[in-house]
Amino acid sequence: MDIVTNDQYIGDQRLGEWYSKTRGGYELDSFSLGYFLRDIGDFVEVLTIDLNGALDTVSAFLKSDILQVRFDTEYTKMFDYYISQNKLNNLYDPYDLLSQWTEFDADSMNKILLKCFQKEKVISVCLIDDDYIEHGKIILLTEHVMTLNDSEYMSGLKEEQNPNTTVRINNIMGIDFLSKSNYMYEQYLRK
Repeated sequence: MDIVTNDQYIGDQRLGEWYSKTRGGYELDSFSLGYFLRDIGDFVEVLTIDLNGALDTVSAFLKSDILQVRFDTEYTKMFDYYISQNKLNNLYDPYDLLSQWTEFDADSMNKILLKCFQKEKVISVCLIDDDYIEHGKIILLTEHVMTLNDSEYMSGLKEEQNPNTTVRINNIMGIDFLSKSNYMYEQYLRK
């Protein structure tokens, strides 16, 4: 088993167990299973895999929160097999997130967020100082701040009206640019 820290995972294309700092009083580290995509400044892009071995999200993690990445573990070997089976049966990426990602991929967080804003994508954002995940389309974007339309996202889920949420980009610890759950919600909005 290879365990790497201090950005040694950058460029490694193997399936890895990604461990990040915990927030909000949780005792266990945050965990994701996935593949390195790209280094984008303070963040690293990762394709995350769900418990069935299918593509779940295209995400970015704050590099300073990553404690370690483990490669070639029994767990990753098992999921390598799951993933290969899903690819053989056309179940790895049923919502074509990877083909959608080609429209959003860029070399900086701000450029990716701008593309998400322009394409009206629903994103999910986890903040450094909050244990709640914000969801919605970006309705305002500057170099340092973005506003998500939480009110639209939550209107069908809760009875009370929720205000839109403004987020400082330097307060983001993780973001799902594309995900199966957000894709499904976008389809629901189109019905």
